[in-house]
Amino acid sequence: MMKGPPMDMSIRFPNLKLELARVPVSFSVMGYEITLFGILVAVGMLLALAFVILQAKRQKENQNIYLEIVIPALLGGIAGGRFFYVLLSWDLYSGKTLQELCDVRNGGLSFLGGLLGGVFLTALYLKLRRVSFMKVADTASMGLLIVQIIGVWGCFFNREFFGSYTDNLAAMQIPAEVVPESLLTGGLKEHLVTVGDTAYIQAHPLFLYAGVWYLFLFFILLIYMRRKKYQGEIFLRYLAGIGLGGTVTEWLRRDSLKIPGTDFPVFVSVYALLFLGCGISAVVRRVMAKKRSALSKRRRGELYAAEEQRIDEPETGENAGETPESEEKTAENAAGTPDSKEESTDSDDAGETAESAKDPESQPEDQTAEKENGPEDPVQDGSVPESEAQPQDGQTDPEDTKTENE
Repeated sequence: MMKGPPMDMSIRFPNLKLELARVPVSFSVMGYEITLFGILVAVGMLLALAFVILQAKRQKENQNIYLEIVIPALLGGIAGGRFFYVLLSWDLYSGKTLQELCDVRNGGLSFLGGLLGGVFLTALYLKLRRVSFMKVADTASMGLLIVQIIGVWGCFFNREFFGSYTDNLAAMQIPAEVVPESLLTGGLKEHLVTVGDTAYIQAHPLFLYAGVWYLFLFFILLIYMRRKKYQGEIFLRYLAGIGLGGTVTEWLRRDSLKIPGTDFPVFVSVYALLFLGCGISAVVRRVMAKKRSALSKRRRGELYAAEEQRIDEPETGENAGETPESEEKTAENAAGTPDSKEESTDSDDAGETAESAKDPESQPEDQTAEKENGPEDPVQDGSVPESEAQPQDGQTDPEDTKTENE
């Protein structure tokens, strides 16, 4: 059996004066074919896992959770990606066997389908484990972005992620013979470039645009990770960033599924909705989180001030709430004649004169004098307490003595 002529495996960037004579798709090891795309995805997954574990350790989270979700995320991603790829390319897979439909080597995976399937299965697993999905998704989305940054270059080796014709600085040329017929749009065929004996298509290198955008998005989210305001913010911003990048690349691609009756790509609408929905949600939730944080901080300040005022209140209240009557009582207490004792004594004295009752100002002086100089003469005072009027044991009553003398 005669083999055909070897295919041209070169890739050229004419405006950058760069030509790669041979860019292989795969290589063989002991009879096994290993694709460069698969190697890059595997390397990206290992680096992503290392980053996620370190980040979880830094945030004092359970690192085992991130190891556990690798399997459901991977299974969900492959199943969802293959399902959507076959669904969107059903004209190519109609009548195929189940084995051919599931063979990812024959065809590819849909990124959106893989993302949806991986998120669904991971969320289901975390729900069974009773772990917050949004909290895990913030860190896991950074790992997924690392896989995309590295894995997207596998499309360069596979020559499968390019756009419509362009003549800009980054324009890429690929031999037309290695491009699937389904990807050769009318615009690409009209602008074929012949170099020597080889016809090249010239198109946007979408893998390059996507790789640069993913790297930029990674650093942006890395900054937000240190100042996020709520659980799930990084995940929402990741989805918004993917939506924005996908909107641009799908618009430049122009070979994807179109909306019936129009020339508008379906995935442009999907990515645009993803960008708007997740982007607006992320911004609104961040503003609300800031307001709640400010309100909580203000309330804590008010509670602290109230507590300080409550601590200082007894001393301040006594000084501020004193009346002249309380000042008089304080003066009387300092002189050793408590008001309460005087009032009790005065009420019990049956012989108190009307003059002393009418002139309360004279009471403190009389009582003070009485305490310092002793009790006044009962006769002069005009009121004799019963305790003083009754003779003590062994003494003669002055009234009896006066009667006897008379």
